[in-house]
Amino acid sequence: MKFLILQVTAQMLMSGLIIVADWMASNTEFFPLISVDDTGDESLYPGRVENAWNELKLPDMWRKYNQKYCDTAFKDTFGFMPREFQRKILDAAENTENPGLLILEAPMGCGKTEAALASAEIFAAKSKKNGLFFGLPTQATANGLFPRIQSWAEKQSDEFYHSIQLKHGNSAFNKAFQEIQKGIPDEDTDSSGLVAHSWFSGNKTACLADFVVATVDQMLMLALKRRHVMMLHLGLSEKVVVIDEVHAYDAYMNQYLETALRWLGAYHTPVILLSATLPAERRVSLLKAYLNIKNTDKSIEENISYPLLTWTDGKDIKQESLPYADKHLSVSVRKINNDDIISAVQKAVECGGCVGIIVNTVKRAQDIAEDIHQKITDNVLLYHSQYIMSDRTIKEEKLLKHTGKTSTDEMRKGFVAVGTQVLEQSLDIDFDLLITDICPIDLLLQRIGRLHRHERNRPEKLNEPVCLVVTDEYENDKTGSKKIYDEWLLKTTFSYLPDKICLPDDISVLVQKVYSDKNKDDSMYKKYINNKKIKESHSKSFRLNAPKCRSIHSMLERFVDSDAAAEASVRDRLPSIEVLVMKRYNGNKIYFPDGTELSADLTDEECRKINEQRLRLPARFSQKWNIEKTVKELENQCIESWQDKYLLKNKLVLFLDENNETELSKCHLKYSSEKGLICSTWESDENE
Repeated sequence: MKFLILQVTAQMLMSGLIIVADWMASNTEFFPLISVDDTGDESLYPGRVENAWNELKLPDMWRKYNQKYCDTAFKDTFGFMPREFQRKILDAAENTENPGLLILEAPMGCGKTEAALASAEIFAAKSKKNGLFFGLPTQATANGLFPRIQSWAEKQSDEFYHSIQLKHGNSAFNKAFQEIQKGIPDEDTDSSGLVAHSWFSGNKTACLADFVVATVDQMLMLALKRRHVMMLHLGLSEKVVVIDEVHAYDAYMNQYLETALRWLGAYHTPVILLSATLPAERRVSLLKAYLNIKNTDKSIEENISYPLLTWTDGKDIKQESLPYADKHLSVSVRKINNDDIISAVQKAVECGGCVGIIVNTVKRAQDIAEDIHQKITDNVLLYHSQYIMSDRTIKEEKLLKHTGKTSTDEMRKGFVAVGTQVLEQSLDIDFDLLITDICPIDLLLQRIGRLHRHERNRPEKLNEPVCLVVTDEYENDKTGSKKIYDEWLLKTTFSYLPDKICLPDDISVLVQKVYSDKNKDDSMYKKYINNKKIKESHSKSFRLNAPKCRSIHSMLERFVDSDAAAEASVRDRLPSIEVLVMKRYNGNKIYFPDGTELSADLTDEECRKINEQRLRLPARFSQKWNIEKTVKELENQCIESWQDKYLLKNKLVLFLDENNETELSKCHLKYSSEKGLICSTWESDENE
């Protein structure tokens, strides 16, 4: 007897479907246990299944049928008529017979998101897909975009309910997401048509919801050997997948991205990649991965047009230069050193300017902000990743109030924002003067996109956009920037950095120049290539093979076990330690960081609030030589009774004293809502 041998893609999806069916059938809320004395007559089962289905009450599946997107429909959905730039993208999507990979390279703030969502609707109709996955580089960017995706999703149907999920480690604390109803109401009282259904709230079932906004890790785990990875394949294979800020991923993450694209290409899943800046070599690598080919036409790699649309129709690769009718910004670029920062800020503040300073390490940001506060003004805001969640939210709101699109002249006057890389990603902020550490050219251009971003009245002396680039971080021998970025990229960026940059005209030209300057005799370039190869090799440990083998069993023999390890595995970083920051003093009484005392018997609301005091410790505490010691120190501080609380069980707590200070792993730590977590050691300062 001959048995049908399923392709490996079919094996993966069938396995995912079986797991979903098993989890539903094993749920005693849907299928109550039968008494041991009951024989379990088969006649009971149609009724049991119907009862379970009624109890589960899943929302309707999202369906799109219209393969055209007229201008009126675009305005109804997004509130404005499509620009010529967006219309060209929609025309390309409409004329594509077999949607595959679409790569959109265009300037910051020009409407890529709306173009991607409209194109996703067209691709969903053409490919008969029933969902959308939108991946972003960080939790902050995912939170920032969620309301826009929510608004789009609400317009998808007037007749049916659809499911939506925000998926990342702290999504439970996102206010907009938590306000969405958790199930289909008995009476139709909600006009939004969206539900955050309980069935899709699990770590591994979230991908099955109709609309998913998530950190890109969730998509990259498609390429990871982990338990139940088949469910992620099942969920994403039936969606249109959109990934934003593709330029933000390093060589390690790109290996997972390319493997994920190979699988999605095998499933014929439409994928839309968005980027402000993308080296041509990366563009070609992404196309090769999705189409599973070894070579492309040379013209695809040599095209330096900008903005640029590249897309596949079946196996064909097409490209089109896009029109750009928005303003062309000529930015003066000046190289300065650290000693020039204070005087530059002083002059800008004195004339009423709004100043942005973006540096590469948290410690530099803290030091510069303190220097400005002491010497110039107290109207300075520090913003980086080392804040507990509630403080970071307050910081972000204040930042947008003073520098956002709707900020007033009065709010902007003399305001200084100092931050790290979190300022360069997906925040709609606008500075009169930008000061930035040197960094790779694509990221530098992303930062410059925060300069004179909107039309507004500006101080006369700052009417012309100027970016001051601090080059000490490249020119000095040992700097934090050289730990974060490859020295060869800093060197080539420094070499090609012109006195004037015209946005967006020079974006592609500069990016291609920097990344194509491959002097094989250059020791820095050799080190860059070697580091890249090491990262690519390191990524193989738990990365799935391409969908070529005969069986999924061999590729899943060794896998990542925990969810935390899975998320860490798709990023090239050490396992991080997350803590809850609280205070303990005055006879072991416990307080929130703001000084509010806890009650003797914790309430559910207090547990929820404690769980919001999350902070990820700097990498210095997660080194191979001290991570176990650090965790042990934190475990020794744990409170036994908290282990009985669902939200606090197995959580590590960092207890501060009445002065908001403590010692951990030979480091002195101090926390404040203004500066965040400050670390100092007896050794030389470490950049993170």
